[in-house]
Amino acid sequence: MQEHIKSFEDLKAELLDRMKARGCTPITVTGYGYLCNSVISWLKNNGFTSYSKEGGEKFLQNYLAAHERNQYYLSLRTVIYRLDDIIENTWNDVHSNKGKKFSLSDEYNAVVSKYCDWGKDIGLSYGTIKIKRYAISWFLDELCKLKCPSLTQLSSSKIAVVCPKITDHNLWGEIRVFLRYLAGSGMTEVDYSTIVPHYSKPYVLPSVYSVDEISLIEASIDTSTVLGKRDYAMILLASRMGMRSGDIVKLKIKDVENNRNEINIIQEKTGNMLHLPLVEDVRLAINNYLTVRPDTDIGEIFLNMCAPYHAVTTGTLRNALRKYILASGVDSGRRKRGPHVLRASLASSMVNDTIPYETVRKVLGHSSNNAIKHYARIDIEKLRQYSLIPPEPTGGFQDFLNGRCK
Repeated sequence: MQEHIKSFEDLKAELLDRMKARGCTPITVTGYGYLCNSVISWLKNNGFTSYSKEGGEKFLQNYLAAHERNQYYLSLRTVIYRLDDIIENTWNDVHSNKGKKFSLSDEYNAVVSKYCDWGKDIGLSYGTIKIKRYAISWFLDELCKLKCPSLTQLSSSKIAVVCPKITDHNLWGEIRVFLRYLAGSGMTEVDYSTIVPHYSKPYVLPSVYSVDEISLIEASIDTSTVLGKRDYAMILLASRMGMRSGDIVKLKIKDVENNRNEINIIQEKTGNMLHLPLVEDVRLAINNYLTVRPDTDIGEIFLNMCAPYHAVTTGTLRNALRKYILASGVDSGRRKRGPHVLRASLASSMVNDTIPYETVRKVLGHSSNNAIKHYARIDIEKLRQYSLIPPEPTGGFQDFLNGRCK
């Protein structure tokens, strides 16, 4: 299919106009705009004068190599799909049904259509309606498999059996809304929504490395080279002082010159002042790098290795850390390997050493007291002391779990 060449600005504007026309909320449209900016900025910096499918694919490959697969990557991928649609004058459905094929009765097909029309009438976006259609189609398909092709045959016991078969537990909430809709519109005499289990996404503990693992990673850096001296100083700022990567790469010589024993900077993320004592090992590492740093007027401490010199990026620090984790022999498993894990590891170590949460919050530069709760969650060893073995289900609850409730 032939691609139509459009300027970056026209391409972005057309995409956002299409999103608005399809009923997307202002928040969704704004989010697409920010994602477009990330894609366009990378393409411009890498020699692209207009968008192409090739450029979009290279952008995704670059992001995946630097950050691994995460939620932000999935959002960027969706935007790339949409930009591809614009230049190809198509609009493919990116809300996949994951290969599932649903076989519904005529009555259930009519119910699905009516429910989706109701969603449109109350102003739900196109994407939201697609998710709802997928959720209730899966639910009704499982009912059909139980020889329940009509709402008149619906019962608590059948719903209790079907819900565990919906393995994407995020859809349970959509099914609950659907059952309330059926009762409210008179299609069922009973509101069965209370039968559907509630599901909350489990809190994912941050990736952390032990003190011994951090020591191995730091020791794997060859500090006899200019590159090693630079990387060692950057990594120590993260592992020993908990600084964010954005603040590390923007750290200036004036912030540490004259053998200062403290650092006072405005944090890039929060805009708040961060005051930290300059740990002796970190101060020595920075000074060692400054003795071999290229002679240039650039104010930032950390520079790229080849002329023309400029300040390093967060990507430089991220790639360096990944390299040294691999060289150290530390098995990262499914743990993340970006600079943020060094902050989380420092926080975990401080909390496990009984350092007050408020002190941890100030060291890491958080402005909100709510951040203390986050550190409480990574106090894993202390939490284990209070773990309980849940009792075996009995009575009506056991009947519910086994689908025997009426």
